[in-house]
Amino acid sequence: MADAESDLYYVANDSVEGIDLTGIQNDLSEIKQSLQGTVTKTDLTNAMVNLVQQKDLKTLVSNIVQKLLDHFEEKITSKFECKIREATGKLDDKLDTLMIENEDLRERIRAKDRVIENLVEKVGDNNNRSIDALKLANYNEQYSRKHNIRMLNFPEKRGENLRKAFIETLKSDCKVDIEPSDVLAIHRIPGKDGYQKPVIVKVKNTETKIRIMRQKRSLKNEVKLHDDISQRNLGLMARLKNTEKFENVWFYNCNVYAKTETSSRIRFDLFDNVEEKMKKKLKDGN
Repeated sequence: MADAESDLYYVANDSVEGIDLTGIQNDLSEIKQSLQGTVTKTDLTNAMVNLVQQKDLKTLVSNIVQKLLDHFEEKITSKFECKIREATGKLDDKLDTLMIENEDLRERIRAKDRVIENLVEKVGDNNNRSIDALKLANYNEQYSRKHNIRMLNFPEKRGENLRKAFIETLKSDCKVDIEPSDVLAIHRIPGKDGYQKPVIVKVKNTETKIRIMRQKRSLKNEVKLHDDISQRNLGLMARLKNTEKFENVWFYNCNVYAKTETSSRIRFDLFDNVEEKMKKKLKDGN
């Protein structure tokens, strides 16, 4: 029995020694590596699950994106509304300030307008007063010249006696006799260069002046007699002539007159509106 067991031991040892264990191990490693790329049941199960999930992927993604968009929109809307309320509040404050300032400016303008209206009224009143004063001054000046005669082109001599020369000229040319006492004053005034200085003669009354002026066309040597017209009335006469609306413009008894071809004479004052005066004359009748 002992011999039999001893024989088996040696046989087993001989069998084990006869097997190449290293080669077997290498073969097993190669088999394991080759099996790593093999599809397993688990892989198939996972693949089936993935196939099911891909079908719902579009819906899932759409839902996720929609939820994200809704959340984003809600968040943005909230922030936007907050910013709008903040900006609107600032604008309202500024608008209130501007409205207050605007109302203050309106009140100031109304106050200025009232001041301007008062000034315009005063200016208008002063203008009317000035016009009336100028009219009165012109009338007084012209009235003071009522008995004056302006003589032009009267020969000038050194040491001349104008009163005597004037009386003699009237007697010889106009056949008008006047006394030295009829001439209250006589003198020359400045005139244009190169011309005889005009002579102003003041006679004692209207009658004497009329006698002389009626015969003025008889004067010789281009000597001429005219009414002594104020500068303002001369300007008025020039203005009327320049309109070319009148066939005649003249001065008589301290007043200026004009006449068109179709109307009677119209008396004009310094500040009259020519058109309005003519329309009024036409309306009232000739």
